[in-house]
Amino acid sequence: MINSDYWLKLQNLVEPTRWLEQAQAKADIIQKLFVGLRIQPKNILFTHFNPVVLLLEKQYNCTVIADQSLKYAYQSESLFIDNIAEVKGYSDCTLALDEYFTYATTEQDQRNLLSDIQKVTKGYVITSLQDYKNNAPHKRNYVESFTFNDTIAVEQTLTDKNNKQNWVNNIYFIENNRDLTVVGPTDRRTMYFKQLAKYSADLGGTNYEIQKNLLYRGFFKKNYEHIITVKF
Repeated sequence: MINSDYWLKLQNLVEPTRWLEQAQAKADIIQKLFVGLRIQPKNILFTHFNPVVLLLEKQYNCTVIADQSLKYAYQSESLFIDNIAEVKGYSDCTLALDEYFTYATTEQDQRNLLSDIQKVTKGYVITSLQDYKNNAPHKRNYVESFTFNDTIAVEQTLTDKNNKQNWVNNIYFIENNRDLTVVGPTDRRTMYFKQLAKYSADLGGTNYEIQKNLLYRGFFKKNYEHIITVKF
């Protein structure tokens, strides 16, 4: 999952209006999805911190698996817990956005991530993935960059020479042309649509669907991700 240090760094760099604009657009997508799925969840579980929670928590009971420092930095009203084992009861809907299932090194790691979610969810899991079958950014070394006032952020992807399904992410924050902060390295692994469908079916998941009319894009990301839903 996206490192907590990344969100803490961004919170100090980005004006609140930019957060709200992006968060509102993403919250609108989630709300449209709820309507399309014909669900009215009361309890939502976030597998990691995402600023969308700052809007959804005004209407739903939200639990976030993330460091407490993020709760205070973003002044969130949600419940923050350290790991998924601390979830009490079940969530009506679990949000595993930002390509959550690619933050792994092996297929078994990915299966375990989904299994842990399945155990605490009685309803829909909503996640997002790029189309790694038809678009393979992980197979080449590349960088993406964006700027905030006097800060440049660079996200670097390094391919794994021994395993074409794996890569490593590093994020560099360059402030005042000289101060450098590095977030990473973070291990990543591809997750294909059919692969996630099989893992979900193995755990008893139903209604697996790639949402055709809704696309998600992470905060300050260039590539769009497909939204996928599955019911447990």
